Amino acid sequence: MVQFRNYHSEELSFSHRIVGIGGPNGAGKTSVLDAIHFLTVTRGLVSSTDRSYVKKGTDFFRLEGGFYIEGEAYELAVKYQPGKGKTIEIDGEKVKKLSDYIGKFPVVSMIPQDIDNLLAGSRERRRVLDLGFSQIDKRYLDHLLVYRKLLRQRNAYLKESLKNGQFETRMMDTFDERIAPYARALFQLRTEYTAELGSYFNEFYREISGGKEEISLEYQSQLAGGDYLDLVRKNRERDRVMGRSHVGLHKDDLAMSLLAEKLRDVASQGQLKSGVLSLKLALHRLIVSHTQKQPVFLIDDLFDRLDEKRAGAFLRVTKEQTEGQIFITDTNIKRLRQSVAGMNEKFTIFSIDKGKVLEVTD
Repeated sequence: MVQFRNYHSEELSFSHRIVGIGGPNGAGKTSVLDAIHFLTVTRGLVSSTDRSYVKKGTDFFRLEGGFYIEGEAYELAVKYQPGKGKTIEIDGEKVKKLSDYIGKFPVVSMIPQDIDNLLAGSRERRRVLDLGFSQIDKRYLDHLLVYRKLLRQRNAYLKESLKNGQFETRMMDTFDERIAPYARALFQLRTEYTAELGSYFNEFYREISGGKEEISLEYQSQLAGGDYLDLVRKNRERDRVMGRSHVGLHKDDLAMSLLAEKLRDVASQGQLKSGVLSLKLALHRLIVSHTQKQPVFLIDDLFDRLDEKRAGAFLRVTKEQTEGQIFITDTNIKRLRQSVAGMNEKFTIFSIDKGKVLEVTD
C-alpha cells in the first residue's frame, strides 16, 4: 500500500487462512480491508469516492497484491490519481473492460455501516445485490452499466426539458425503447438470483439465531406489475412534470421481514446484525455455487453491536461454510486472539497503529 488512507508505504503478507488485524480506532485496520476490496472489485469498503482514499498531502495512491486463485498466481495493481482517474492491471496488463475483471477475484465484506445502510434506503440495498450479482454473472454487470448510462441520459433530458419547456414524445420513445431490453434482462436476473439468495439467507439465519425466529427476504420491483415500456409510458407525464424518471430498476428494493413485520421495525440490534451476517454468508454461498471460487471474506469490527455469543456463532458458521481466507478486525487485541483461536485454524494476528504494523503473531 503506497499513500493509501493513513499508510505512507507498507507491505503485508497473509500466509494463513485466518487473519486478525487489531488496533485502536483510526489505526489503519479497515484500510487493510479497503485495499483488498479495491484490488478485487476496484472500489473501497467505506467511501464511494476514490479520491477519499488518497493519503492527505499526497497526490495518488497505488495498491499491489499477489492473489492465488485455483492454483494460479496473479499480480494485481490499482493506481488512482485525482484528475487522471484509476488504472487497473493484471500481471502488468491494463484492464480495458470492468466486466472482464469483476468476479475473477471474488470478495464478500461485512462492515459496521451495513446495518445502517441496509435500513437507510433501497439504494444501499440495491448496491449489495449489484456487487454480489456482478461477481457471478458478467452479463449482469454489462447490462447494469448500460442501464445506468442510459438512465442518466434520460434524466438529463427530462431536467433540461423542464428548464426550457421543450419536451418531445418521440425523444422519450427513443430513450425508453433503448432502455427496455436492459431493464427486462436485469429484472429477470435479479428475480432469479434473489430467489436463490433468499433460500441461503433463511438457512444461515436459522443457524446463527438458533432457529427461534422466522425471517424472510423479498425482491420488490415495479416490473413485477407490468412490462417496462407500459409502465414508463403510463408515468411519462409525471416524469415530465417532475423532471426525473419514476419507473425502472433504479427503484427496486430488497425487503427483510422478521415474524412477518419489517425488520427495521421489530428487530433488536443483535437480530439486525444477525440479518446482515446471514445476508453476507448467503452472498458468499451464491458466489461459490455459480463460480466455484472461494471469495475472500472481510469482516470489519465484528463485535460492533454484537454480543460475543452471536459473534462466536457467526465465526463458527463462517469457518464451516467457507474455504477462502477470512480477515477480521477488532479494537481489542486480546478478544481478537481469543476469537480466532477458537476457530481451530492456523492464523496470523497483526497489531497496527498509526498506519504501521507493530507486531505480527502466528
